[in-house]
Amino acid sequence: MTGKVKKIAFRGAVALVLLLLVAAVVDNVIAARAEHKISEALYADSNLANPPKVQVAGFPYTASALSHELQAVTVAANDVDVPGFGLMSVHTSAQYVTVSAEDVFNGTIENAPARKVFTRLQLDGVLLGNRMDIDALQIQNLDDISPRGGWETEAIFEGKPKGFAKPAKVEVKLRIVAGTMKITPIRILSAPDGLDIKAKDVNDEDKLDDSIADRINNAFSLSIPGKNLPMRGDPERIYVSGGSLFVETSKVYTKISLSDLAPRSRPLSEEERPSL
Repeated sequence: MTGKVKKIAFRGAVALVLLLLVAAVVDNVIAARAEHKISEALYADSNLANPPKVQVAGFPYTASALSHELQAVTVAANDVDVPGFGLMSVHTSAQYVTVSAEDVFNGTIENAPARKVFTRLQLDGVLLGNRMDIDALQIQNLDDISPRGGWETEAIFEGKPKGFAKPAKVEVKLRIVAGTMKITPIRILSAPDGLDIKAKDVNDEDKLDDSIADRINNAFSLSIPGKNLPMRGDPERIYVSGGSLFVETSKVYTKISLSDLAPRSRPLSEEERPSL
């Protein structure tokens, strides 16, 4: 009798595990379907060259149909062509979004209350160097230069400014001032004392000719109003980490639609837009 009870209990446990596995697979399929629909909708209504990567958070995802709240919808768009910059990565996330049960399954968001909407831009050395007219720009953390160094609002920029035959290295500070992104040189760490390849490298800013120092400081200075960045709202934070510069903005207790998750970018020509 005991053996039969154990066998029944074992079969019941196996059946329960299988049921949970099936439920998990079904939930993943529904979540993936919603992610695909959101991605395609954003692609169709934007100037993006490719459908963005979309991730919906929360497990089980279908529980959102009962709670009427999406834990998070995150959109990662790569190769966003931004006028005056070139290609950059834009990451947007809407958190704790109030939706209907139908919206959960259809992947639609229209004027929905959200607890927080967050956008982050990533500007690497190539992109930022093109904007500043500095060749081979390298971005380093000031204190922790390891690849996984934490975020810092001071940094070291190194590259060859326009008109120079050799690179310069400058310590800069990163700030947001009245909604404007600013990169400002603090001191020149090393630089050539002339424009040609024969110029000597100098590690003391005081030993540089004033005209050379002024050209370097001007080259490593940058000021960009928030309205010129592909984000909705003025930037609030700027920092460097892992060899890139990041700019962020966020809004709390606001309303959002799917179109708000797509970054602003340059309109594509017919030749540039891939055929479907």
